[in-house]
Formats: sequence, structure tokens, C-alpha cells
Amino acid sequence: MKQLLPALLLLLLPALTNAQAVRRVMVESFTQASCGPCASQNPAFNALLQSNGDKVVLLKYQTNWPGYDPMNEQNPSEVAARVTYYQTTSVPNVRLDGVQNAGVASAVTQAMINNRLNQSTPIDMTLDHQISAGFDSIFIQCKIKNLGATEFNPGGVVLHTAVTEKQILFPTAPGSNGEVDFKSVMRKMLPNASGAALAAIPAGDSVTITYAAALPSYIYNFARIGVVAFVQKTSDRQVYQAVESFPKPLQGNIVDVAVYPNSIGPDGFCNYALTPQVDVANEGDTPITSMDVSYTLNGAAAVTQEWEGTLAPGGTVTITFPEIAITPGAAEVDYDVSNANGDHFEYNSLNELLSSEIYYTLSNEPVGTQITEGMESTPVRAVPTGTLAIKDAEDHFMVVNKGVLSSSVTQEVGGYGASTKSIFSNCYGWNDPGAEAHLIFEKIDLSGSTNNYVKFDYAHARYQTTSERMLVSISTDCGDTWTTIWNKAGAQLATAAATNNFYIPAVTHWRTDSVALTNFDGNGEVLVRFTVVTAYGNNIYLDNIRVYQPATSAADEPGLLAGKVQVYPNPASDLARIDVQLASASAVNISVFDLSGKLVHTIANGNLLSAGNHQFNWAPQAQGVFLVRVATDFGAVTEKVTVVK
Repeated sequence: MKQLLPALLLLLLPALTNAQAVRRVMVESFTQASCGPCASQNPAFNALLQSNGDKVVLLKYQTNWPGYDPMNEQNPSEVAARVTYYQTTSVPNVRLDGVQNAGVASAVTQAMINNRLNQSTPIDMTLDHQISAGFDSIFIQCKIKNLGATEFNPGGVVLHTAVTEKQILFPTAPGSNGEVDFKSVMRKMLPNASGAALAAIPAGDSVTITYAAALPSYIYNFARIGVVAFVQKTSDRQVYQAVESFPKPLQGNIVDVAVYPNSIGPDGFCNYALTPQVDVANEGDTPITSMDVSYTLNGAAAVTQEWEGTLAPGGTVTITFPEIAITPGAAEVDYDVSNANGDHFEYNSLNELLSSEIYYTLSNEPVGTQITEGMESTPVRAVPTGTLAIKDAEDHFMVVNKGVLSSSVTQEVGGYGASTKSIFSNCYGWNDPGAEAHLIFEKIDLSGSTNNYVKFDYAHARYQTTSERMLVSISTDCGDTWTTIWNKAGAQLATAAATNNFYIPAVTHWRTDSVALTNFDGNGEVLVRFTVVTAYGNNIYLDNIRVYQPATSAADEPGLLAGKVQVYPNPASDLARIDVQLASASAVNISVFDLSGKLVHTIANGNLLSAGNHQFNWAPQAQGVFLVRVATDFGAVTEKVTVVK
């Protein structure tokens, strides 16, 4: 036996000196809530990783493109740092162990995972975390051990530690791609996105890194908080090992209250009675015996009711407030529950995200006799005064200039490049085919005029063969019913060649159209509505919307010019624009007279112009009332214009 023992030790020695840790593959995924391919690929990708739950560690970064993503907006800088580190240029994109760019999420296979598992590593890791009693801090402990026979010292190695939400399940899609279920989302990196530098670890030794950090205020569900940690070499991106600490049951006085608005709203656009009402559900495990329920109207002071009783887990109670009268426009009612069971902590805000309702109403009285809207006085990202935008996202209808759209655009994006602003519908990022957005102008009174027209400029390019649609509709009963007077889609709507890029109109892409409102002559209450229907294709631009009655003198013969000439803005100041739409080629004369009939200015003197849309500018030198006369081979029209200096 004395002779066999050294031999046995020699047999065991190679196993001891070449000890390797059990690998887990670090999977870093770049994705986004408004990325269409991400939504289509993530379900199968997530299922593959779940089936390898003991072999992989997943961490997802929500990027800031191609559209809106609230998770990115809550922590953009740390995501951007990882995007820059990997030089990621598209989503979805997946990295395995830092060194393998797997490409899109759907390209990740079981074979790729198995291949990475076969890579040896001397590093073993354990990870644990705890949430503070006040639910405001997290305590993390990560132990990194070198199981190898030699010092672990590859140089430039860091420990990345990320606080995650293992699952964020939104009640409705937060972005435009329809996705509601987000896995292993990075919420905060400790100490930051650069990680913590690791010194050399002798053979058989270990190092422990701890954190006591404040939890971000934007955490949605504290019961889903986890932690991911991985050791990575900065220079070549090699990940040596990864580990995960899964969410743990919360301890202490906690509640989970859900808010479901259920108000009794106005009946139609011209009724204003609103009864605020909300259903409050107990979706936790603890009975609720008291709470404060409140609402705010358009951000005004809160109106609160104190509730007492017993709301068992799974139960719902309806809280009704006194009826109020809202003012015309968009009325947003936000509900809130606080002080549930006194000082109990509300740990899940996801079921309170749908805590608001919006009711749309219009003035019951006409606000004028015409519409002249060129968007120039409207702030960017807003909608013009005197309009009501019914939309699910800001950019479904909003005023833009070139700076909002892209820093590289040189041309102005108003109609025909003649002005700086237009109203824009982002169908390129609006992934909800068939969904609509409406822009409604306040009532105008046409009872004293006849032969009115609606006229507007627009620009659109398709994305491949998609068919966005735009409609113009009229209502004479405050929106109870609508009559469509203009309806174009697809190739008919397009004013430029199809493009797969985010469409921004060139000066030559604009078109002008007009529709007679003869059927609504003499009506004292007329609403004009523009509707965009997305096909998740490409953008639509709209500018210079006018409803007007062509002013003709006794000597005029409108002919084919009826409704095809307009001077705006009216009143004008430093510059007035004259639009002329010709059915066929013609000589054009444009003259400006004062009210005495004296010729003030000649703008066009027999210019031979082709069929189509033409624009002229007039810079008035004095204030007063003037007559702008447009004469062609097939008619003449005079417009009365007021100039204010």
C-alpha cells in the first residue's frame, strides 16, 4: 500500500491541476420595442434560451432606435456604452460570450450554444442579491474563483454586473412593434457600464466583489428584480464566465394594486359631461383595508376619495366621483392609488400604466368662416391651434421641421420647400397596420358663402408596395357622421418613388389637391377631418390646409380655375404666396391692384406655364386691402388679401 499511494496521487494530479469550471454562455441581445424584426424573432429566440436555462445567461439591452422604447429612455447612456463597445449598428443583434457575433436573433442555434459550452474556462462564479427592507437599495455579492493550476491574469479583465428585470410584461405594447413581453432587461450596470477592474487571481484563490446600490426609480416590478454578472476581457471582448441571481420573494409589508379607468365619458364631440370612475383591483396576496384614490384632469390639482373596507386578494372595487364638465379639446383623466394599507409598499407599477383616459371634444360654436393653416406658427412636435389630434402616439400627427427629422436634411420640409414646417405622420415607425390617426379642425361657418373649396399640399413615398391611406372627411353634425370627400392610398397617394429609407420629401415631391365643398354650401357648422391609415410603410406630410371661397370680380370668368387659385396667408405681412393649379398649359398673368383699381405690382406677365402646380411670391410694401388677379387662357380669378404691417 505504501508503494501504491504515490502512484495514485500521480494519477489524480492532472485532474487537480487542469480543473475547469462548468461553463455558462453569456448571451447579450440588442433589441428594441419599436423594431419589427425584433418582435417577430424574439419569441423563438427566448424559447431557445429558456430550453437552455442551465447553460446560458441572458442580458438584453433596449436600444434607442429605430423608434420609441421607454426602457431605453430610462437608462440610455449605459445601453449606448454597450452599443459602442460592440459597434452594434442594427437590431436585433446577439453576441455570444462577447466574441461571437451571431447576427440577428433568429440566427442563434443550439449548435452555437453547444460550441460555446465546449470552450474551457478556469473561472467559477457565484452570485447572490438581497433587496433592502425599504425597497430602495440592492445588496449584491459576487465571488469569482480561479479553479486552474496557474494564475488567472489575462490583463484588462473586468466584472460586469447588471441589475435586471427578469420579465417586464406590459399591459399594452410600449413601442410600435406590438411586443409586450420583455425578458432579462438590463436596468442598471454597477458600478457603471465600464465594469469593475479585476486584479490577477492566484491558482485556487477567489475574489469577492460587493455592491450596496440604490435601486433605480424606474423599476416596474420589484418582484422581478434579478442580477447578472460576467467576467470579460476588455480588449478582445472574451467572456470567461457568467452567472445569474434570480428574482426572490419580497419580504415585508407589500401590496399590488391595479388601476382600470372606467369613466362615463361625453356622448359625442359636442357634449361635455364626464363622470370620473375607476376600478381598483387587489392583485397581491394581502387584503387591502384602506387607500386613497384620486384623479387629475389635464394635470390640475388632484381630487381624492378616502376608501375603507376590505378588498380581498383578487377582488375589485369601483370608485365613482361626482360629475364634472370638461372644456373643448383633449381632456386627459389620470387615476392614482396611494397609501394602500397605510404604509405598505406598492411593488408593481405595470398594472397601473393604463391609469389614464382621454376624451376628445370640440367647441359647439364655429370659430370662423375659413381655414388657413400653414403650420409655421405651431411649435415642433405639437399640432396647430384650433385642431384636435386623435392619435395613439405623438408622431402619428405632429408638426416637424427638418431639424426634427434629420440633422443631414438641407431642404425645408414645408410644402414645396417654401416654408420650414409641415405636419407629419410617422408611418415608417407605426407598426399597427390599419390603425388610424385623425386631425380635426374646429367648426367653421359656411352659411354665408358658396362654392367653397378645401385645398392642401401633401407628400408621400411608399415603402416597397405598402399602401398607406389618407382621407379628407366632412361632418355637419359635430362628428356623429362623416362624409369622405377625398380618399387616396398606395400608388395613388404616392408623390415620389418608393424607398426603403425613412422618407423626407424633396422640394419636387409635393402635390396640391383641392375638393369642392358644394354639397355643404350654406351650412353653419362644418368640421374638416384629415385621416391617416398606417400600413407600416412610409411617412406622409401635409401642409397649407385651406378652406376658402374663391373671390371673383364681375369681370372674372373662373372656368377651369375655380378652386385652383389661392393667396395665403391671409391676412399677410411680409410675404404672401400665390398658388395656381393649371389643368393644362397656359399663359399666366398675375397682377396686384389696390381697391381703387390702381395697378400696384405685376407678378407674372404672360408667363407660359405647363399643366400642374405653380407657386409665386409677393412681398407687399404697404398695408391695406389688395386684389390679386390671376388670368389664364381658360379663366380668371381675383382674391382679396389684407396686408398688416
